[in-house]
Amino acid sequence: MKIKNYRELDQKSVLLPLMEQAFGWPFDPLEFEKTIRMDPRLKESSVGFCALEGDEAVGFVGTMDLATRLTDGTSQHAGGVYGVATLPGHTRKGICTKLMNCAHGYFREKGYHFSFLTTSPTIVAYSLYKKLGYFDVTSFPGVYKVTEKTAKRKTPGTKKAPLDFEKMLAIHQNYVDDKTGFVLRDTAYMKVLARFSDIRSSECIMASRSYAIFKKDQKQVRIRELIANDKQEMRRLIEAVEEKAQNVVYGRAVLDASLREVYKSLGFTVLESGHGVLMVKELANTSFSEAYGDKFFMTALDHF
Repeated sequence: MKIKNYRELDQKSVLLPLMEQAFGWPFDPLEFEKTIRMDPRLKESSVGFCALEGDEAVGFVGTMDLATRLTDGTSQHAGGVYGVATLPGHTRKGICTKLMNCAHGYFREKGYHFSFLTTSPTIVAYSLYKKLGYFDVTSFPGVYKVTEKTAKRKTPGTKKAPLDFEKMLAIHQNYVDDKTGFVLRDTAYMKVLARFSDIRSSECIMASRSYAIFKKDQKQVRIRELIANDKQEMRRLIEAVEEKAQNVVYGRAVLDASLREVYKSLGFTVLESGHGVLMVKELANTSFSEAYGDKFFMTALDHF
């Protein structure tokens, strides 16, 4: 078995069967290359490590460069692991362990102190991650509500608007001013989110000091990110999003305790823990708590 980083692969198309089997992702090398060139988390990274047996890709572990903010307000890049996959028939051979160790070695070479990944305690790989030294940073609380069908009403102060990245960035930066973790964004990152997370102006509500991004699927609405600095603004945005749904409104990764309180006051069921978790591995002599304290933050749009 050989291990190569993604950029060394002669034929990127060897990843197609592996990715489709693991994630139902019909991997398109040309489209993925566009993603790499656009995404600030990928364009300077190795992209990932691939295990090969002959001409067949039997395993993959993706790598990202994640910009984070520390407790002292400075920024520091960390490693991000994504797309961990093993081809059926090749499990339990230590392939993922070898690839994960390659990723960790790569992160250490770049001077990163931490490696992050998102996963679920319900999947088999979770126990592997723990054996490799990962531990839970946070669970992702969820909020859920079955709505009643009522006449549509307009909520004052909110409106559909074109995607104004600069305004959204200003609102987001103000909101995360006292937070650590995945809170550093720029226009390039927002454009990546808009394209590859399918953010549309018709599914974004902007107010003067707040915004909400959601995804409407038939009669259901999923709140993907809601940014507001006070409970009154939070309430107004939630009510505005509720108007878009006929049956169900829900959201995941609601880490803001004040926002969860507002959801609860509006009749949402609030789960303080969720199916997904963020895990971290400490790669140097710096502890997660020392680096990020108790204000680590991210939203559902920051998942990788």
